[in-house]
Amino acid sequence: MSTKIYEVAVIGGGAAGQMALLRSVLNHLETLVFLGDPKTNKKSRATWVSEVDNIPGFFDKKRPISSTTREVTQFINKSEDLKSFLSVEKKKVESIQKNGDIFILNTTDGTSFQAKYVVLCTGTMDVQPLIQGSIDPILPYANRNDVLYCIRCDGHRTAGKNCAVIGEKAVSGWIAVMLKERYNLPHIYVLSHGKSFETSEELSQLLDLYQIPVREEEITDILGDPKDKGLEGFMLGEKKIDVTTAFVALGTMVYNDLAKQLGVTLNDREHLVTNEKGETSVSGFYAVGDLVAGKKKQIYTAWDMAVDALDDIDVKVRTEKRNKLLKETQGEQ
Repeated sequence: MSTKIYEVAVIGGGAAGQMALLRSVLNHLETLVFLGDPKTNKKSRATWVSEVDNIPGFFDKKRPISSTTREVTQFINKSEDLKSFLSVEKKKVESIQKNGDIFILNTTDGTSFQAKYVVLCTGTMDVQPLIQGSIDPILPYANRNDVLYCIRCDGHRTAGKNCAVIGEKAVSGWIAVMLKERYNLPHIYVLSHGKSFETSEELSQLLDLYQIPVREEEITDILGDPKDKGLEGFMLGEKKIDVTTAFVALGTMVYNDLAKQLGVTLNDREHLVTNEKGETSVSGFYAVGDLVAGKKKQIYTAWDMAVDALDDIDVKVRTEKRNKLLKETQGEQ
C-alpha cells in the first residue's frame, strides 16, 4: 500500500470526474484520479456519447466527454503550478474501505491507495433492449444516433422522422407524448417489447388523442444498415414498424458498487442520496453526476455538483490545516 495520503481521490473520468479533478487541482488539493481501465471504460456512458448538441462549445467535438477529460489533464500537466497536485491512475478501483478518517482504495491490479476524501463519479449506463437475446444488434444504431436515450439531450434529432419509444413503463408513453407535442412527428409508436404496458387513464387518453399506438409484441429484429442508410425499422414477428429513429426508455444501471461497500444510503432506484454539497451518509465520501438521486442527468448539472463538492472539501481541508496551525502557534506561546 502507498503510504501517501492524498487529500482527494476522484473515481471516474466522465463529465463529473473531469470537473471534480479540475476544481480539486485548481484549489491546490493533492488529487488522485482513477480514470478506469479499458474494460471499465467500455461500460461508461461517456465513452459511448459520440456527439453533444445541448452544451455550448461541444458542437464540433467527437467523443466530447472523453476528449474533454483528456484536455483537462493535458492543461494541468502543462502548468508548472498545477501539475504537482495531480496524479492519474488508469486503473479500476475494485474495493474501498474506511479506516478511521482515511479511505483505502484497492485497484484490480492489487495496488492500494489512501485518501482523506473521495468523490465518486462512476455514473450510470442505459439498459439496452435484448433483440434475439443480445444487446449487440442495437448498439451500432446507437453509435450513429439513430437510437437515443435522453429526450432533453437528443429529442430534437427526431424532428420530421418516424420514431419508436421502447419500454413497458409509463415513462415511455410520456416520452412519446412529449415528442409529439414538441416536434409533431409524423408517426410515433410505443413498443413494450413483449411486456404489458403500464399506463394511466390520462396517458391512455393522450396516446389516443395523438394517435400513438402501443404495441406489446416482442421486437424480433432490427432493420437497416448502420454503415449506410441507418435505422429503417423493427420487426414485431411478421409486423414491420417503419421508423428511422428510436428512444430507449428501459431505465439505467447505477454504478454504485463502491458506495454499497461503504453502506452509503441509496434511494429506491439505487441512486446515491447526498446533501446539498454532494456528501453522502458516509462522512468524507461524496458523489457527483448521474448516480446521484434527484438530479438532472446532464453534463452542466454534473459540473455544478462537482464544484459544490470540491469547494466543500476545500473548506474542510483548509479549516483542519488552519486549526492545526493555530493550535501549534498557541502551544509555542
